[in-house]
Amino acid sequence: MKRITFIMAAIVCLAISAMAQPSADQPLSPALWKQGIATCAHFTAVDRGFGKKIDEIKSQFPNGYSLDNLNEVYNNKRQWNSIYQQFKKEENRNGSIQDLKELVTPQVWKLVEPEFQAFAEAHPEIANAVPDAQSGNQDQAGDQATKQDGNQPAAASNDTKAGSSSMDVANLPLWLGIIGALLGLCALLTALSNRGKINEMRRTFAREIERTNANLQEFSTDAHDQMKALSIRLTGHSMRRAEPKADAIIDEPEQPIITEEAYEPEHDDTVEPVAVEEPMASDEGEVMNLFMNKPDDEDNFTHVSDTFEPGNSIYVLTTFDGTHGTFEVIDKPEVHNFALMMPAENLIRACSGNAIQIPNGTRIVTDRPGEAEFVNGHWHVVVKAIIHYEG
Repeated sequence: MKRITFIMAAIVCLAISAMAQPSADQPLSPALWKQGIATCAHFTAVDRGFGKKIDEIKSQFPNGYSLDNLNEVYNNKRQWNSIYQQFKKEENRNGSIQDLKELVTPQVWKLVEPEFQAFAEAHPEIANAVPDAQSGNQDQAGDQATKQDGNQPAAASNDTKAGSSSMDVANLPLWLGIIGALLGLCALLTALSNRGKINEMRRTFAREIERTNANLQEFSTDAHDQMKALSIRLTGHSMRRAEPKADAIIDEPEQPIITEEAYEPEHDDTVEPVAVEEPMASDEGEVMNLFMNKPDDEDNFTHVSDTFEPGNSIYVLTTFDGTHGTFEVIDKPEVHNFALMMPAENLIRACSGNAIQIPNGTRIVTDRPGEAEFVNGHWHVVVKAIIHYEG
């Protein structure tokens, strides 16, 4: 019995809130629709990294703003023109909240929805205005009813009162709708468990876990391959340094082959022990950093320098043996600004990533360093680095 009571209370409260607020499929007034279009365009610019904060827009346009107002603010932004053209086509037609939602991505709609609802609550005169087409139909219907019932003034008066009453119900105070919505939500949560949403959250969480596991597996595989390649290079270089000379093999052919780990110089009473010369730090184990410009058409780095040159150096290459090395984008703001001026020319030949030809930030982050080899007097790109944009 309590559950039935809660359900009935929820239905009543939701009905009250539905009278005070437009539903997702209800057509919006022209003014509210244009404000929704402008809000979607603004947060699309925010999502692409160049939009201003909402507080700045509100301070500049305290009574609401239109798409043309935003065009005055962002007319010097290259990326704004495409956003303006996209939403300008939709500005002159009417639609519902659901139609606004379909114009932007889910990520942008999460920002648009609370801001749009807050504007509708703060401007009930705009939110409750009847669209032109709908009001025109109502006026025509009213004229026909007046003509047909011209001899029945009492009935016309009653219809007028009924119409006025319905309009009054539709314009209930906003706080009453909010209270009704909250009461209905509490009743529904008490009576029923939202299993559908919970299952969707579980599926989303499972997909995120699978994606994270796949990324971790890929990172682990790449790290293992790079460690294996580095181990092979270092081990092979060390074993080549430990090989005995040819004349020593001819002079003492019967000596067993001695590895570098087991080698110990023989001691003699008449001959002083000779110390084994260690490889120079420059030959093995020394880290050397080289600063390079963009690669050419043959994937060879141009203008290699051992010092950083502002306005010229984009990549830093680290090598241990002077033959193989790894490289990444230099983590400096001036380098990022210089590289992002022409990403197709400065980054594409040495880097890969998701839509890196279209700058979507101010900072370049190297997710995985690239590999290069010194061939025919040039450092040649063997494996591209993986990058993404932030900021």
